Amino acid sequence: MSDLFTSLSIAARALAAQQTGLDVVGQNIANVNTAGYARRQVNLAAVPPRDRFSAGGGVEVTSITSTRDALLERRLRLETPAEGREAALADSLSVVESALGDAGSSIDGNLTEFFDAWSTLAEDPTSATARQGVLIKGQALARGFNDMADGLESARRDADGNVRGLVDQIDELARQIASLNAAIGRSGGGSMALSFKDQQAEAIKQLSELIDVDAIENSTGGVDLSIANGRALVIGANAYSIDVTSDARGFAQLSSGGMQVTSEITGGRLGGMLHARDVVIPDYQDSLDGLAFALASQVNTQHAAGYDHSGTQGGAFFTPLASQAGAAAALQLDPTLAVDPGLVAAAGTSTGADNGNARALAELRNARVLDGGTATLTDGWARLTYRVGQDSSTAQAEQKNRQEIVSQIDALRESVSGVSLDEEAMMMMKFQRAYEANARYFTTVDTAIDTLMQMVVTG
Repeated sequence: MSDLFTSLSIAARALAAQQTGLDVVGQNIANVNTAGYARRQVNLAAVPPRDRFSAGGGVEVTSITSTRDALLERRLRLETPAEGREAALADSLSVVESALGDAGSSIDGNLTEFFDAWSTLAEDPTSATARQGVLIKGQALARGFNDMADGLESARRDADGNVRGLVDQIDELARQIASLNAAIGRSGGGSMALSFKDQQAEAIKQLSELIDVDAIENSTGGVDLSIANGRALVIGANAYSIDVTSDARGFAQLSSGGMQVTSEITGGRLGGMLHARDVVIPDYQDSLDGLAFALASQVNTQHAAGYDHSGTQGGAFFTPLASQAGAAAALQLDPTLAVDPGLVAAAGTSTGADNGNARALAELRNARVLDGGTATLTDGWARLTYRVGQDSSTAQAEQKNRQEIVSQIDALRESVSGVSLDEEAMMMMKFQRAYEANARYFTTVDTAIDTLMQMVVTG
């Protein structure tokens, strides 16, 4: 009878094991679309026999685990920040590119109209209307530079605003991961921690899109995170925020543990926005300022070499600029000249009646005054717009390439960790049939016990 009862115990244990397998399949199917969920797997083991004459003790569930590939998870974590960086750069540069306007309708158009106005004045140097036209086009050109400078500064401010917003998101994710670390530690490991680890993996994936992170699993099953050359972000159940202060211009400066880390953050959307704000856009601003400074210097020099309508030597056409820095934003028509078209120095002699200086000013359109005498003012603008377009195109292409790499790694990860409905259907059938077979075995043993008990009672 002890053998029959042992068989009954084996059957009961087997039924429980197959039921657990069906439960795991059901859990997988239920979470087929859950972000971060890793497919569960039930691990079974044979119960060893009690003695050498026993067939064994049946089967038991040893654990329920998540199917994850640590190498693929790490590769995905390493590649995702690069995609985020290029995406942020592409977004920022697309704003700058649109601010530059179409060819012929931006500063290049203003330059053409400005020099055309001097050509018109050269045809009739005594014309008050032509002199007024020169001032109008000069004002329009200065406003074009002012507006473009405002546009670039606005793009830089927008990038700074994004930096501050991204830091808030990073801090929130860090707190979430620290909380999940604590929950994993309290769970004691095993299957109870799996759902917390799924949530943690998804949070780390989101964090990797925002900033470069290094992750190390700790002794409690949680994950410790660091950024910017080893600065702690999450240690166990503790999250360390990124501190934000403002510099003299109001731009966000980042620190961790009292140390400046702004220049150390290069990956993720945060790294991309910092690069756009601190490197790329300032370079465009420098080029625009150089163009404005060269324009003002050349026009002022030539204008001062001529004579106005009354035969008085000309003064500055644009307000003199102290330095190249900020020249585009500061460019404006000389206030005295702006209210008196008669002060336009079109003549090349003190008679004030010839067109020598007007022709010289019109010819500045072809003068190679930039880059060591190798480029005209129009060339300078063309080079700036080309560089912005090229940088934007490169960022978009690089983002696409990085996106494909991440997609390929993610597909490999999904093949390991993702839920396949076809595979789960096969496993469901497998556990179902095993359950049915064990149920029949259980019924057979139970019937044998009943028969034996009846024989004992009636005997």
